[in-house]
Amino acid sequence: MKSQLEKELALVRGLVEEFLEDDPFPETVRPPALREAVRLYPLRGGKRLRPALTLWSCGAVGGDPVRALNAAAAVEIYHNWTLVHDDIIDCDELRRGKPTCHVELRKVGTEQFQLNADRARKYGEDFAILAGDLQQSWAMDVLLRSTDRGVSPETTLAMARRMESFLGRELISGEALDVEFEYRSARPSRSELAEMIRGKTSALLAFSAECGAMTGLNSPDWNRREVAALSAFAAELGYAFQLQDDLLGVFGEEKTFGKPLFSDFREGKPTILFLKAMESLAGEERIELESMMRKDSYTEQECSEIRTLLEECGARDAVTREAEEASDRALTSLKSLPENRYRDLLEALAGELLKRTV
Repeated sequence: MKSQLEKELALVRGLVEEFLEDDPFPETVRPPALREAVRLYPLRGGKRLRPALTLWSCGAVGGDPVRALNAAAAVEIYHNWTLVHDDIIDCDELRRGKPTCHVELRKVGTEQFQLNADRARKYGEDFAILAGDLQQSWAMDVLLRSTDRGVSPETTLAMARRMESFLGRELISGEALDVEFEYRSARPSRSELAEMIRGKTSALLAFSAECGAMTGLNSPDWNRREVAALSAFAAELGYAFQLQDDLLGVFGEEKTFGKPLFSDFREGKPTILFLKAMESLAGEERIELESMMRKDSYTEQECSEIRTLLEECGARDAVTREAEEASDRALTSLKSLPENRYRDLLEALAGELLKRTV
């Protein structure tokens, strides 16, 4: 039997998916291949966590969540352009178990224009970049149409300004740090990694909650106490989510996790988990763990050895505790809000994300 949280998330998914399917913005995008690419990720499904944060934050401050539907759809569309560009940067072939946007477009180049492999790859990446750019425009257009739901022009304009300043700056800066780490000769510090996570992952979650609260209060003041509390909640939740993601990338089950395990090791990307282990290990064990980075593939034996090293040095437990502490800080931020069913849902979401296996 589904839990109440699962039922409520399913309702959010239904509302957002109906909105995205019916929204007219992509209809006049041309050529047709680009139009389909713009709609690809938003209509592919997903957890819809960010829209849930927006709608439930609106309800948590006493507003009608339906009033925040445009904002909820906007943050989902915005999230998807970052995935499109991220997949190009990371050269990923799969997203949610299906071909990534640039791979789908590569097929268009091959089948429609009979391009050779190199030109089809270039065509796919070029058009995927353009699809992501248009998704940014789509997100802004949807957000500005919040006035159609009774949100004041002042509040709507403040959310748009917040999207263009805080969100765009922080999220792209976080992504840039993540990319730069791969080119540095020196490994980033744990504080630098935390800064990257709070930009790349937490900023959009914080903005999602802010939009919900600002809409629910119909207030343009993003520093207002209730808005700040929900923003802090979502930011800490995002940090805990990423730490949990790092743990699942090593200790999870590939079938339920939805992407290859040890991908961060394969790509040579340091995580908080890896850095904690390197601080704790010494001698041959430290050398052994470092030698496991940037391998083309991993045998079962190598996977087992990495897991053993991370467990025996205490890194796994330390990162688990850090995720729990971030989750506790998130829940503390909610205590200043009135008790209602939407606050309960946000608390339940925090608990579920820390227990997740996918």
